[in-house]
Amino acid sequence: MTRLTTALFLLTLVAACSTAVAGGTGGTTKVGVIPFGSSDDNSRWISEKLQNFLGSALENNAEYTVVDSRSLNRAFQDAGFDPSGFRYGVPPEFIPVAGGTLGADLMIFGFVTPTGGGEYQVSWNIMVVSSGNIISPASGTVPKNTGPVQELAVTMVEAIGEQIGGRVEDTFNMARYHASVENWPMAIMTYKQVLDVDPAHTEARLALAGVYMMTAVDSIPQAETLYNGILSGQPGNSDALAGLGDIALRRQQYEAAKGFFEQAIEADPDNASAYAGLASAFNGLGMVDQAIASFESALAANPQNLQARYALGLLYAQTGDYTAAIPHMQAILEVRPDWDNIRMRLVKAQEETGAYGAAADNAIIVLNRNYDDQTAMYAAQLEAKAGRTSSAVSRLEGVIGSSGNRQAYLLLATVYRDSGQRSAMQGVFNRLQSAYPGDPTANYMVGSFYYQSGVSKAQVSELTQANIPTWEAAVNDLNTAIGFLNQVSGYRSSQAQNMVTAARNAISLCEEKIDRVRRYSE
Repeated sequence: MTRLTTALFLLTLVAACSTAVAGGTGGTTKVGVIPFGSSDDNSRWISEKLQNFLGSALENNAEYTVVDSRSLNRAFQDAGFDPSGFRYGVPPEFIPVAGGTLGADLMIFGFVTPTGGGEYQVSWNIMVVSSGNIISPASGTVPKNTGPVQELAVTMVEAIGEQIGGRVEDTFNMARYHASVENWPMAIMTYKQVLDVDPAHTEARLALAGVYMMTAVDSIPQAETLYNGILSGQPGNSDALAGLGDIALRRQQYEAAKGFFEQAIEADPDNASAYAGLASAFNGLGMVDQAIASFESALAANPQNLQARYALGLLYAQTGDYTAAIPHMQAILEVRPDWDNIRMRLVKAQEETGAYGAAADNAIIVLNRNYDDQTAMYAAQLEAKAGRTSSAVSRLEGVIGSSGNRQAYLLLATVYRDSGQRSAMQGVFNRLQSAYPGDPTANYMVGSFYYQSGVSKAQVSELTQANIPTWEAAVNDLNTAIGFLNQVSGYRSSQAQNMVTAARNAISLCEEKIDRVRRYSE
């Protein structure tokens, strides 16, 4: 039983530029300021002043809550570190333990050292307690003077949000890029790096869960943990509910999936993927007719309900009623022309109904927005079916010129063959052989092409004189196929040899039919 696929992984998530890791009182970020290590009396004076000024600057910022010094000392004692040793600097391994005891989100620590000429360097670090990740901003330089130390403290507090927000945004954008090119290992690693800095980053958690849901990754339990984690803090998160619904679909738990998607829609009536998932759940329960009736009723009550149209388009396509599906998809695209996912579904529906020109036009819209070779080759195939041979040829030549894609050569040869330009087809094969001399894949592709062409002609069964040229052409194609297939090596060699055996059998049958017709004619 085939089910509809939901598009829960949205690569267009807006990067969050959160200024801190919220988790303290009232949604503020709870920060512990550890006395900076020092190497002499003047450095120690600066360290003490800096701790006081940092505390004041943080308290004056509505985003932060500061851990008081007595609680800080007690937490380090409980962690096994003597607070009297603060002057020498704190070993980093004690900080997340103490920070966890305090319920702190961030811990600030560092060291003050003289640089000569009455100047002192302040090196400082921000630790994200939940992950132990350390960010080390640029150090500052101050004299032993109250005013400059206070100014430095204010600057440091301002930099906390910039450092965390900047690190999160840069890493999140890199993760999105890796996901967009389907480099799943790097996407997973960089999304985890975002969460190392900001564990509460909802967009990153949803995106990482989406990667885990990819078929090529197939780490459903990890995705489930992430979705449940989001819901523990945000019970009405529509995307997380829809994610759990998709997991239930994967497990064929259709009733549970239906419940999750209904909750997701209740939380966000504009969640298109939840509507698509609900359609899948109805389909899994064998309730397609009921689902269509339900969504049609919703649409009748509100003709602007794009989500109901989305679900109806998918359901009608699922049942093979592409004619009914097309108007719903077109209506969605009138309002949301950037929804490439639904546009490619429209392309498929139009192809199925024989509207090749319209299908090609829509595929080209997607292609112009986000070029890739596969979409370009698909558009060229549709153009060829629509009789736009020159456009198809030009598009495939563009793919070959930019990337040398082997499949584009074969498609170009097919276009020439279907348009009766056999000499041009032979020229494409010659170019393929030149581009990939001795290449097993190229030999397999060309051999397969001639094999299919020869077998198709060999299947002509009526024993008449008029069919002899067809059988002779079949023999030529099959012999050509054998020549290429015999050069195939590697993992495709066994398939190639199976075709060689079948080609020889077909040649024998063709020769037998030719002989019988000729003897009968005599």
